[in-house]
Amino acid sequence: MGSVDFDDAGKYTCHVRNPKEMNAEHNATIILKVVQEMVPVDNTLTRIILGAVGGLVGLLILILVIKKIVLLILKKSQEKKKECLVSSSGIDNTENGLAGSKAEQKAPPKA
Repeated sequence: MGSVDFDDAGKYTCHVRNPKEMNAEHNATIILKVVQEMVPVDNTLTRIILGAVGGLVGLLILILVIKKIVLLILKKSQEKKKECLVSSSGIDNTENGLAGSKAEQKAPPKA
């Protein structure tokens, strides 16, 4: 294919006749528009912006995931501390004999 010039722009019609199809005729019309040579677009700035936005969104998601994990770990550690306090206070009371009432600990009155 050779070079195309602005003078080549216009309407082109192709006529075809086929003797094997009882001289059937076919037409096709093409409109040719000649434009200046396409200059490749520099997408560097667009890629930088998209990369920065994508990186920022990824960073925010990472921060939210880390925050969720830290809160979950803190919640579990606080639950373990509460369990330890409850179980240790229950054990201390039964071992020291504090489970009964104060009336039981007093000496019987002398009659």
